[in-house]
Amino acid sequence: PEPAPTELIERDGPLLFVVQQHAARALHFDLRLELDGVLKSWAVPKGPSMDRADKRLAVPTEDHPLAYATFEGVIPPKQYGAGEVIVWDCGVYSPDEGGIYAFHDREAAQQRVRRELEAGKLSFFLLGEKLKGSFALVRTGDGKSWLIIKHKDTHWHGSAPEQHARSVLSGVTPQMLRTEPAPARVSLAELVVHGPREAIPQKLAPMLAGTAQAPFSNPEWSFEPKLDGYRVLAFIDQGRVHLRSRTGQDYTAAFPEIVEALQQQVADTMLLDGELVAFENSGVSFHALQNRAQLKLKHDIDVARRTTPCSLYCFDLLHFAGRNLRALPYRLRRRYLIQCLLENKFIKHIHADTDGSAMYQAALQTGLEGVVAKKLFSVYEAGRRSANWLKVKTQQSAEFVIGGYSEGSGHREATLGALLLGYWNTAGKLVFVGNVGTGFDAAMLRKLSEQLAPLAIKRCPFVQPPAQEMPTTWVKPELVAEVKFSEFTPSLQLRAPVFLRLRDDVDAAQIAAPQPRPHGAHNAAAQLQQLISGVLQQLENERNELTLSIGSREVRVTNLNKAFWPTQKKPKRAAFTKRDLLRYLARIAPQMLPHLADRALTVIRMPDGIEGERFFQKHWDNVKLPDFVDSVAVYSETKDVDHQYIVCNNLPTLLWLGQAGALEFHVWHSRINPLPDRQGASVKFTGSSDDIDASILNYPDYLVFDIDPYVYSGKEGKGEEPEFNRPAFDKGRQVALHLNELLTAMKLRSIVKTSGKTGLHIFVPIVRTLDFDAVRRISEMVSRHLQQRYPKDVTIDWSVDKRTGKIFIDYNMNARTRTLNSAYSPRGLHGAPVSMPLTWEELEVAYPTDFTIENVFERLAQRPDVWRDVIEQKQDLRAILGTN
Repeated sequence: PEPAPTELIERDGPLLFVVQQHAARALHFDLRLELDGVLKSWAVPKGPSMDRADKRLAVPTEDHPLAYATFEGVIPPKQYGAGEVIVWDCGVYSPDEGGIYAFHDREAAQQRVRRELEAGKLSFFLLGEKLKGSFALVRTGDGKSWLIIKHKDTHWHGSAPEQHARSVLSGVTPQMLRTEPAPARVSLAELVVHGPREAIPQKLAPMLAGTAQAPFSNPEWSFEPKLDGYRVLAFIDQGRVHLRSRTGQDYTAAFPEIVEALQQQVADTMLLDGELVAFENSGVSFHALQNRAQLKLKHDIDVARRTTPCSLYCFDLLHFAGRNLRALPYRLRRRYLIQCLLENKFIKHIHADTDGSAMYQAALQTGLEGVVAKKLFSVYEAGRRSANWLKVKTQQSAEFVIGGYSEGSGHREATLGALLLGYWNTAGKLVFVGNVGTGFDAAMLRKLSEQLAPLAIKRCPFVQPPAQEMPTTWVKPELVAEVKFSEFTPSLQLRAPVFLRLRDDVDAAQIAAPQPRPHGAHNAAAQLQQLISGVLQQLENERNELTLSIGSREVRVTNLNKAFWPTQKKPKRAAFTKRDLLRYLARIAPQMLPHLADRALTVIRMPDGIEGERFFQKHWDNVKLPDFVDSVAVYSETKDVDHQYIVCNNLPTLLWLGQAGALEFHVWHSRINPLPDRQGASVKFTGSSDDIDASILNYPDYLVFDIDPYVYSGKEGKGEEPEFNRPAFDKGRQVALHLNELLTAMKLRSIVKTSGKTGLHIFVPIVRTLDFDAVRRISEMVSRHLQQRYPKDVTIDWSVDKRTGKIFIDYNMNARTRTLNSAYSPRGLHGAPVSMPLTWEELEVAYPTDFTIENVFERLAQRPDVWRDVIEQKQDLRAILGTN
């Protein structure tokens, strides 16, 4: 019911306003301003406008009790004002005549409001979720009606109130109240900022997040994207602004554009918690932010603010207008942040959502660091790492103290070889956690050498000196490095670490024992395995058509008994059907999907099996894709248009492609996701050659060598490519082993797989610092050198006649749009062979015909995925081969 007229409430703090949308005989809006313990009210038929050109009629009505500010519900028929009511907007307000505000002084504000209303013109500033900025209430000449007018300021737009029809408290609309119960009433104290009086703190340590083991959704939590920047507390005190890092470092002078933007806030005191990020090449760049933070000269800072703009993304409001908000639950602080923060080009509030799993997937797709989950009812625990805030990273990374470095060799002789990392245990001792020797570019090596040299000490800082193969220099444990890694060993040593960056915004003394993520990846794997088990069980149904349920997704499959690979006589093999293909794709998904993820995909479709018509399908421009299928638009230089490619990121997509008769899966050598090694790289792939050249798609993950034997079996038709035969493969195998020896001598680790047909594919996983042109030149150099060593066996000549009897190495596969069949992809050949990753030892005895969709799993059961270790330890070609 409506609150009783006699209900009195004592309030403190800034004055509140509320706008209620009221679907009475005619839809209208009621503007209510708190004054002297009641709500002064005006009916605004068309609602307040954010367009300064509008002058909206506002008819005074009776005063309402303060408790009415939270009323949402239905006034019954035949009663005064019968109809539905929602809280359309609410927040705090202050008189603002002459640009003078009084959010912090309630009594002074009320005196000014009384005086101006009596005079017939009230100028006031609203801080709400929908209404922000300066307004005027002006009494008309008849002395009865008023006009509400938006003043000219930076907070105006022309959208009508009906375009924002939902309640800011419950999310309901007036129409919903006709069929649904009224939402639960909230207390008046929850409506706008409130809390104990305090002077704004001069210093404060931020609340820190713990680590979640896997992405999750929970109605008691809210989820925000985790940005790649500096954690900053912004102090606003009587127009003075200070920016402080989580370690207390003063960044005020380095970011004048942020300071100037914060000075435009209308409250006399505010304390904001947020993430300071820099932008470079259309993306967030931590490296650019570090460079900006280190600038000292005004001229350099002025140039940088133009070339490397920064923004502060705020996610918490800790103090407002003399009130301490830190003991309030996060859900209220979040509401007050949205109400009280005036956004502009440089100051924004961060997006939050209730669907943590969807937020995590969005973070993966957009290359963000991850997600931060926050318990809705948690208070702000300054200076503590709390389980009420949890970070879920898209990659496993952590910060460690640098305790030493090993001597460099070769081109690193003048810098360093690897960093020795550690963390402080509960006894205050530095515990060694591993070496990191990859992920550095030349500039970072120089910077590290310069910063570490003055910190050199004679005594090892680790509680137990680690064994080292190279001469080592110990240093004072004062610098912090962030590294990514695949996992921790049982003894808490890093597995496959890669250097990401120095963290000069993190205090080395605070680096405690890492929190391993032992179950996150396993949980995701377990969920996938559960989906696979469900699919396999459904495929046991003998019907020729089914609708496969894959979690919340469905894929319609037909013609399940159609033979895709017919019966073979020699060697004797039964036919493989579409059902067998789908079974294979489901079972192989844990191994195959990581090789498909984030890559533009070309499939070879054979809807009637390998003896029917077959065709490549790259583009899906005019195809309505299911909502679970990811896609990416990429500019075509040959046709000067953007084409849509499928990206196979999940099990439903893999099975949907199987249903479409996709028997072969060919992927690009570059990915659309900049993480983990190219954060901030451009992800604009459309519009022009320049755009795609500048994007992450122009930077491959691999150096590729495609080995094809041109030793004929004698059964080929005129002009046909060589068929598989053992002498040819033996010769290709020997060349591959020679190539591996050469790469090893160059200190490059390589991996090999069968093509599934006659050849071999050799990959060198690399950090994405070189574009395709540079990588192709390196591949050509190595291939040409191998040809000089083995001229009777190896050729890189494009003339087919000159290839005969030799092994052809195609270095031109290192091109942006060139594709190779993915690891574990089936092939459209008799016997249903697959492209199989091998160890170099396995290659010495293996043949492509050994691996089919039927027996691959027996091989996998005998050993782990042999590619994982090498892929996770990407190599920096620039560092190994030299920048030229």
